[in-house]
Amino acid sequence: MRSRAAAAHVAFGCALAYGAMKLDWALGGEFLVRQTPLPPDARAELLARGGGVVTGHWGSVALALVGMAAALHLSGRFQPHGRLRRAALLCGAWAGCVFMVARAVGLLGYGFIGDLRLLTGRASAAPADPELARTLAYWDLLLWSPYWLLFGLCWGVAAHRYARAAKPEPAGGGGGHSSAPARSASRSTQAPIKITRAADRVRRRGTARGR
Repeated sequence: MRSRAAAAHVAFGCALAYGAMKLDWALGGEFLVRQTPLPPDARAELLARGGGVVTGHWGSVALALVGMAAALHLSGRFQPHGRLRRAALLCGAWAGCVFMVARAVGLLGYGFIGDLRLLTGRASAAPADPELARTLAYWDLLLWSPYWLLFGLCWGVAAHRYARAAKPEPAGGGGGHSSAPARSASRSTQAPIKITRAADRVRRRGTARGR
């Protein structure tokens, strides 16, 4: 329970940080906007705030709010959940886990693999501005990829713990924990019987001595 809550709370914090950053961008701020690794055309459009960039920022804010709500539900704060809600939470959490870990590793373009290849000279930088490409690779290696990896792993851990906690306990299972109340109840009912029997024995002994 504690590990599930901890992972869900970290996921909540990651979603909150992402939503706050996107809200800043939507309102015209530039916090970490120039350190975001993107292809040259996408980066130019991001900096120029052209096309549907601002709309995309607001969409990311809404997505972050959904992620924060999902993280709170995975932490067990709003249980019990119906079958449909459990399925939606698990599907969303595992999808986020797979996507974010793949992004961090480098399977979607940027990530640890691509950053290390570029910084070690095993991959060529963009010919337009190789120095900028290396700078963005450093930012991605030290900030963005670790962030996505942490975010994704927390989704996975929280979903795994949530799925295990949602499984019904087998009859008679629980490693002896469920039988403990039954044993205590049995002892409490047997205690008066033992006391009555002891009193009867004392009475009989007294009667026998009187004779």
